Amino acid sequence: MSHLTPLESAVMDAMVWQMGDSVPDLASQAAASSPGLRRNTGAGLYSRIVVDADRIAANPDATGLFGTVHVMIADLPDPIGFQIELRQGRLTALHGQSYGQDTRAIDFSSTPFGEVFTVDARGQSILYRPAWRAPDTVAPRPRPAARPTPQAQTPTQTKPPVAAAKPADPASASPATPSISEILASASNPTASRAGKLALVYLGAYALAVMFVLFAELVLNFGWVFSAIVAAWALRYIHSPKGRAQMADLADLLDRNGAFEALKPN
Repeated sequence: MSHLTPLESAVMDAMVWQMGDSVPDLASQAAASSPGLRRNTGAGLYSRIVVDADRIAANPDATGLFGTVHVMIADLPDPIGFQIELRQGRLTALHGQSYGQDTRAIDFSSTPFGEVFTVDARGQSILYRPAWRAPDTVAPRPRPAARPTPQAQTPTQTKPPVAAAKPADPASASPATPSISEILASASNPTASRAGKLALVYLGAYALAVMFVLFAELVLNFGWVFSAIVAAWALRYIHSPKGRAQMADLADLLDRNGAFEALKPN
């Protein structure tokens, strides 16, 4: 994993140590990956990890954010929490959440860091010691942890231990269908979060559906009932698990190409 920064490499080693049973090919995915977009979000970091799209994953049902690795970084009083993002078992990104601490002045590629530890299902901190697998329970360093709630697809999927922390990074939310409130909130500042950008993509999809119905009825004379059925089928597809993943990929592609920069408020 020479293409990873020292911090990313340490976090990924701890992730493999913690997640090796449920994602047995995590180490090989990280070793065979290539670096993507890296960003200091101001409240943590986001590192995209590019893995061969044709790779057969050992756990194809794993989609979402996984892991509970924490690291003491620079002079921050509290640790930064890390999770990996998996999509159908493939590694796609590493997320770092500072729980409200300002990270804008930190260069994550070279910043010094200290203890690396994981958090178990009881909220206890376990110091990461790569020399052996047996856990060594230590006094918790992060803020009081909420008992994690595993998702159905894998018993080891967890959320960050600070339940009240809200992701500030556009990439720190999993590809879920945005709510009406997120779509409305994105109109004022669509670059504030990944959910906001994804909401704009969904808003555009709905606008295209309306335009299709009008075009099919007024120009092609297909009739509004047939057109509405086709549009409804398309909208239903983008809300399916596969459709949500494709919409998230589209939002990421537009973000990388700067499509949302023109919508940033002055």
